[in-house]
Amino acid sequence: MKAGKPPPPKGLPFALVEAGAKGLRLVAVNAMARNFGLGIGQRLADARAAVPDLLSELHEPELDLASLLGLCRWMERYSPWVSPDVPDGILLDVTGIPHLFGGEAQMVAEISERLATYGYTARIAMAETIGAAWALARYGGERLEALPVETLRIDGESARTLRRLGLKTIASLLAIPRAALARRFRGEMIPENVLIRLDQAMSRRDEPLNPLTPPSFFMAHRAFMEPVITSEGLEMALTSLLTRLVRDLEKKSQGATRLILKIFRTDGSRLTLSASLSAPSQELAHLLRLLQPKLETIDAGFGIDAMRLEASETAPAIIQQFGFMENGNPSGLEQLNDRVMNRHGAEIAALQAVESHIPERAETFKPQDSFSRHGRACHGHPLAAIPEENGRDTHGHDEGAGKSRSRPLLIFNRPEPATVIATVPDGPPMRFLWRRVTHRVMRSQGPERIAPEWWRLNEDEGLTRDYYVIEDDHGRRYWLYREGLYGATQPKWFVHGLSS
Repeated sequence: MKAGKPPPPKGLPFALVEAGAKGLRLVAVNAMARNFGLGIGQRLADARAAVPDLLSELHEPELDLASLLGLCRWMERYSPWVSPDVPDGILLDVTGIPHLFGGEAQMVAEISERLATYGYTARIAMAETIGAAWALARYGGERLEALPVETLRIDGESARTLRRLGLKTIASLLAIPRAALARRFRGEMIPENVLIRLDQAMSRRDEPLNPLTPPSFFMAHRAFMEPVITSEGLEMALTSLLTRLVRDLEKKSQGATRLILKIFRTDGSRLTLSASLSAPSQELAHLLRLLQPKLETIDAGFGIDAMRLEASETAPAIIQQFGFMENGNPSGLEQLNDRVMNRHGAEIAALQAVESHIPERAETFKPQDSFSRHGRACHGHPLAAIPEENGRDTHGHDEGAGKSRSRPLLIFNRPEPATVIATVPDGPPMRFLWRRVTHRVMRSQGPERIAPEWWRLNEDEGLTRDYYVIEDDHGRRYWLYREGLYGATQPKWFVHGLSS
């Protein structure tokens, strides 16, 4: 069955076909087609001659793969270690998990029954190794030794060679010296190396399972005996998962910087909710406040039968010991940012100092994701929301002047031109026109001269600036600068910021 398409009619012979060198051939057949004697590799014309009622569709491998990957994600309700076995299998590592479902037999039965309700026919086997489970699921039986050599996942040429030598079962391979197998079958590819495949199946050699979604080291999973529908039930389950996750984080002195909550519905669909943190946290109440609002937005459908919580990204926990009678919360700002960011989707950023004495370059905004992994939200710089385009708050200093100078509360990202009248050409402003309003200057302070950065000069960045802090007749304060020196060019004036 392909994702997004109805299954073939039951009770009728059906086959998938693909084009070959001699026309269309069968690449997959259902049980009814097999009962009529049809098999993989047979020409479609010959199959239709034998079974006129045969239904067929063109094989689309990419749709099969999409359907298989969808099933793998569904299978994650039973294990975090799920891997596709292309083209038609799924591998799970269920070590330490079956008791959560009442034992191995009940777990296998539940998976089989639920897949059947979705229209899938599955052959399931559970064994100590990947090779043994693969063989038992595809060839049946209870003893691996009695199965044919093809069940070792070796290539066709190696299997034919073994049969010509009279070695037809796994038991016959176990009876001969290992050195003989190693000398005769020493292929560069694993399917060509019979001894490696035999050792993998018999648990003599480890075989890694590469999961579709690598699970987190910190994870808590819970399967429900009955589907959960109410918000109260989901909140209780979330609290239980967080309690277990926080306990594991505390044992390793780690704090979560990103949480992922996977919710599995009874209809086979899955929801994924995530929450990011500004600083590593292992505080249960704070983590619960981040995830609870997201939980309120989900549609439980016909019920939820499993939940998994992962700390997908972690960092060393920030642990601070308070002195006597100290009640402060040093992480209060980070927790507030976390709640705003995860509830409203706002991008939180911090002011980060930049090595430049040009005012508009002296600071930049650093997104939360770029610093949350390091344990603190930019030491010494306040967190702030991304500002409007016309300006930004600043607390910068004049690095080039050699001493600390105050800066306006608001500096425009782009200085705005102004028309200035001064008593002498290079003197302070006496009157200026800005935004179509004329301002009469009552007081002025300056100039503060800032030279251009010679290493990055271009046509637009090569003039010296003289800055003045001025106050008009209404008590408003402005930060103006004159660009250029008299004699060399015709200076221009700009308003660069507003002071308190």
